[in-house]
Amino acid sequence: MARKAAWILSILVLANTGFLGVYNGLTELSDAHTLLQRSVTVGVLVYGVFGLGALVALIARHTSAVWLTVAWAVVVTYVASMASIAYAGDEATVGGAIAAGVGAGVIGVGMIWCVWTILRPASLHDRVHASGDTR
Repeated sequence: MARKAAWILSILVLANTGFLGVYNGLTELSDAHTLLQRSVTVGVLVYGVFGLGALVALIARHTSAVWLTVAWAVVVTYVASMASIAYAGDEATVGGAIAAGVGAGVIGVGMIWCVWTILRPASLHDRVHASGDTR
């Protein structure tokens, strides 16, 4: 059951952030005026590419999905923490940036766990219950 939930969650999150990241990264690149804004927008594009790559690797059940998800999580954490500073101007707080980074980091670690759970070899318990043997 945990593997199926992890599979569904991973597919939905990676597909959503992948497609939206590529789309937003490409369409908003011209709106970035400062160097920090440009780095955030490029980061959005990069996490979109990593998200789509991890999605394809996960569907193919290739182990590279774990490392692509790690890269995705690192970039998502950077973007979340820096976006508030880049776009809020003088109203941005360091506490807000840290909170956004910690929140994104927790989500990233959760996604890494989900992908790792999906790709790890099934335990004996999983294999016995997947065989349909109901005594």
